[in-house]
Amino acid sequence: MEGIGLHSGGRISLLVRPGQGGIVFVREGVIIPGTPENVVDTRLNTTLGSGGATISTVEHFMSALYGLGITDCEVEVSGAEMPAFDGSALPFFSLLRQAGAREIPGEAPEICLPGPVSVEEGDSWIKADPGGFGISYEIAFSSRAIGLQRYHYDGTDYGGRIAPARTFGMLRDVDAMRAAGLALGGSLENAVVVDKDRVLNPEGLRFADEFIRHKVLDLLGDLWLLGAPLIARIRACRASHRLHVALARAVLDAVRPAERGLS
Repeated sequence: MEGIGLHSGGRISLLVRPGQGGIVFVREGVIIPGTPENVVDTRLNTTLGSGGATISTVEHFMSALYGLGITDCEVEVSGAEMPAFDGSALPFFSLLRQAGAREIPGEAPEICLPGPVSVEEGDSWIKADPGGFGISYEIAFSSRAIGLQRYHYDGTDYGGRIAPARTFGMLRDVDAMRAAGLALGGSLENAVVVDKDRVLNPEGLRFADEFIRHKVLDLLGDLWLLGAPLIARIRACRASHRLHVALARAVLDAVRPAERGLS
């Protein structure tokens, strides 16, 4: 695969190979395991780092892996960021599905919570409770183009319901993001851009609630850093990559003692 980086603006090539050591990114020979422990930045994207190398904007690719149930692969990236394509997970999902996957011998892993887990920051929060899988997400923006949106995802039809939802941003924030070295490759071709109360993209939205669906896409990608499906009832409100990753780390903290028989 080859495309432009949303934040770096550079042209990036990507090669995905079979693997049996979890999800592993490789940049200039440096191996960066795709795990919560290796997340080094969550400003507007999820960035992994190890051995002095980083790979940013991994969440859409990770979300596509979730949608296909891929737990093991090696991802070689030519630059510091994953290509953005159209700002959704659909190009990753479609190409990976076309390539196909094979079963790895052994029992398929799942993560089940021993008890409730929650993280919060101001009026933003995520809560996960033991039980069957489901995500209920809510966002609220002052712009009438977005407003208050809620979405429940039960884990079905990822390719049709979640993968096509594109990342989005506010036009008023573009200058500040670019001054911070972000969104340098952003355009109407790889993001939904909102100016006050209107969507600037001439083709409009793919779903009336595309914004909240993309938040679910991001959460699924960030949680796939756990390396296995999290079987839990998840509720999120105004969350961010920072909170998504914080939840993944909190899940690990909760599950590891239980696995050792300590709780």
